[in-house]
Amino acid sequence: KETTSSAMGMSKGFLRGAGGLMVTTGVDWSTKLWAPAYSNGGPLMSFLSNSYDYMCDVQWSPIHPSIFATASSNGTLNIWNLATSLDQPISGTDGIPIDGGSADDSATSRQGLNRLQWSADGRRMAVASGDKLHVLGVGEDVWKSKGDEEGRVMHNLVSRGLIQE
Repeated sequence: KETTSSAMGMSKGFLRGAGGLMVTTGVDWSTKLWAPAYSNGGPLMSFLSNSYDYMCDVQWSPIHPSIFATASSNGTLNIWNLATSLDQPISGTDGIPIDGGSADDSATSRQGLNRLQWSADGRRMAVASGDKLHVLGVGEDVWKSKGDEEGRVMHNLVSRGLIQE
């Protein structure tokens, strides 16, 4: 479910799972995790871009309850698994460079990513950069759930004191 609210500075938001978690992204270099049922209006936490570039899109995996991906204006894609870590993306801190560059290339040699979309089965992802569309295969460790992922996400959030059960 998509939500927009200029008053709160959100550009996009998508609800996920029984916990009602929502991720948003915007031009403030961050992706924010929200839990409206557990908090009083503010985000639970922010995931900042290491490159301080705009975050252009965010999407939950359609089948894996703890994974979402972000697209940035520096041309990199990041994949997060909140059941594994609340601190680092599973794609590495430099992200996955799209459009032929390597992580060591300067962001000026890559086009920014505008949009991303998971396939319905979670095994592929379409990423738009400028006038190009890239279709990426996603590894089994990303699309295949390993058990009670939602429960592990909630445990991680409770153990950090971000939400109360």
